[in-house]
Amino acid sequence: MADWRKELGNILEKRAQASRAELENARFETFLNDVVSPALNELAAELRAHGRIADVRATPAAMRLSVNNGEYEEILFRVLRRSVPNTVIAYAEIRLRKGQRLVHMDAPIKDGPSAPLETTTKDDIIACFLKHYGMIFS
Repeated sequence: MADWRKELGNILEKRAQASRAELENARFETFLNDVVSPALNELAAELRAHGRIADVRATPAAMRLSVNNGEYEEILFRVLRRSVPNTVIAYAEIRLRKGQRLVHMDAPIKDGPSAPLETTTKDDIIACFLKHYGMIFS
């Protein structure tokens, strides 16, 4: 068993190196907890103060805010991630009520070129939500 040292080294090196996917998952989970959660929870509290039913839910892969006016869903706003060649970006998946129909769309959190998680703020999340929530009433 002359190669046991090499085999042990390989085992330990593999364990020490996190894959890109694992690193991206960890970065996005931190982003959800530190940026998205405070933004959506503040929005939910304000919406409740205006008589809406607002619910925030989290998973390791996304966070969502659903807003109902009585029995009708006005908007479902989910923040998810996309992997692009050198970074991870956040985007919104939106389902909103326009009259009697529900409209589905994806939207960047920030206008302009894709912004990495590190430059996306709580204010960006709130602004994106408000932009789309306002569409319901126009």
